[in-house]
Amino acid sequence: MISWPSAVPTLLDGELMLRPWMPTDMEDVFQFCQDPWIQEYTTVPVPYTRENAQQFFVHQLDGFERQDAIAFAGVVNGEVVLSVALHHCTHFDHYCEVGYWVAPQARGNGYASRAAKLVADYAFALGFRRIEAKTLPENAGSQRTLLNAGFEMETILRGAMTRRDETQTDAVVFAKFPPVTVEG
Repeated sequence: MISWPSAVPTLLDGELMLRPWMPTDMEDVFQFCQDPWIQEYTTVPVPYTRENAQQFFVHQLDGFERQDAIAFAGVVNGEVVLSVALHHCTHFDHYCEVGYWVAPQARGNGYASRAAKLVADYAFALGFRRIEAKTLPENAGSQRTLLNAGFEMETILRGAMTRRDETQTDAVVFAKFPPVTVEG
């Protein structure tokens, strides 16, 4: 059984804090989503407008209320550096996906892998039993992030993702499971 929280919590890993998104973060989201890398490897709208940033916040709240998503702002030294979310959460199957993007100036610091590990561990504490992530085949950075967060590359789904140019491509699937405990 899933124990859905009554509010988005704050999670800590050293100087990295994952906290609920706040309206004051909207300009950061707008600016970060102008980044070509974020636009290439995520599903953010292109061009990304301030209205899209406003909708981002509505979508985060709606997902939490539907109990199928929990989104966090990743903050280091008071500055937003990333977005990480559990989404497509299915209570019956005890399953969630994780997705993230990192601000250009914060890349290469390991924040995304720490955030992915933190939210996966949090999901396991809620009762989820499988956390999955999908990447485009050429997104080696995200694949390294997931491996560093303790995910394992599980399979390739043929023709399961669509690129920005609307061509179909494979999805590389990663998964993480709760630690196995043995009694006795």
